[in-house]
Amino acid sequence: MNYINIHTHNSKLREGIVIYNAMNINDIPKAKNNFYISTALHPWYLKPELWFNPLNDYEEIIAQDNIIAIGECGLDLTIKIKPDVQKTVFNKHLQWAEKYNKPVTIHCVKAFNEVIAMKKKANIKQPCIIHGFNNNLTIAKQLLTAGFYLSYGEALLHENSNAAQAIKQTPPERLFLETDESEKSISEIYSKAAELLEMDLELLKKQIEINFNHVFIRE
Repeated sequence: MNYINIHTHNSKLREGIVIYNAMNINDIPKAKNNFYISTALHPWYLKPELWFNPLNDYEEIIAQDNIIAIGECGLDLTIKIKPDVQKTVFNKHLQWAEKYNKPVTIHCVKAFNEVIAMKKKANIKQPCIIHGFNNNLTIAKQLLTAGFYLSYGEALLHENSNAAQAIKQTPPERLFLETDESEKSISEIYSKAAELLEMDLELLKKQIEINFNHVFIRE
């Protein structure tokens, strides 16, 4: 079984199956065997004036077959960009998910209630994954109840992290793993996840491969 890394900003990673998140639509590498691409307008890089955000350019790219997922996009209530601007752009990404039949990888900081409400209001049927999850059990349960997948990363390596506790309450069929911007290997994160779940590593790899095929490949 392959290791599957559903979210990284390192285009040089080639350990197992990788989804590379391209932040610049003018610099998207070619997808190839076991190397996939996601892209979107990240809330950090939105312009305060909504009409300056290149929505049409991003839709044209997102519609292409080589883009396996839309993301990372979402809401971050700790930044200066107005929430209304962020919500308008995020909602557009949710619409694209339905239009192009692609899953969404979500960046969310202090906006989980808003993200849950927007998904519900938009009646999104495509899979939605909260990437880099490292929040408390209450939020984890709310997200799982609302139908989200949770993806865990380097935070798992810290025994007292919220992630290390939340993963124990995450059903294996709603689970993904990632490296994001970390220099840690995906195999190291898998090993820690298997330890925390008290699960055989090969069984974990098999389950996440099933999840990957269901969410991203649609098998």
